[in-house]
Amino acid sequence: MVYLNELVAQLQKDKIPMQPCTKEEVNEVKKLIGNNKLPEAYIEFLEVMGGGTKHTFLRGESCFFDELLELNAWGAEVLEENNVQLSLTPNDFVFWMSQGSMFCFFKLDEGEDPAVYFYSEGKKKDGFYKITDTFTEFLQSRYIKDKYIFQKRD
Repeated sequence: MVYLNELVAQLQKDKIPMQPCTKEEVNEVKKLIGNNKLPEAYIEFLEVMGGGTKHTFLRGESCFFDELLELNAWGAEVLEENNVQLSLTPNDFVFWMSQGSMFCFFKLDEGEDPAVYFYSEGKKKDGFYKITDTFTEFLQSRYIKDKYIFQKRD
């Protein structure tokens, strides 16, 4: 592991059980994006905790394999339901959703630990905007329950 070492060590120290995805499940996610390539940081996430976590880390949030294959479609539905002039492209990968009203995605061509972008129906006038510089930073912020994570960055 290169990207998630620090976070995984903290989760282990805090005794947060993590369920990895199987190789078959990781391959299903890779098939989902066609000829694009998943970022290494995200592959690490799948291989370490993509099957789920216990206690409070990411619980109740749609980001694990049991819902993962649906997230891009659900993100597109949120945009459609909100009647906004935004759309997801084949380069956008929705990896997180909450309450069916907000989601996060990264761009498949922005490196091995890409920036994270956010959309919320409550902030639809702002469109998509960057909330973290890396996927790893997103996970770390969710773990420490950073209440400012969904605010727009410059």
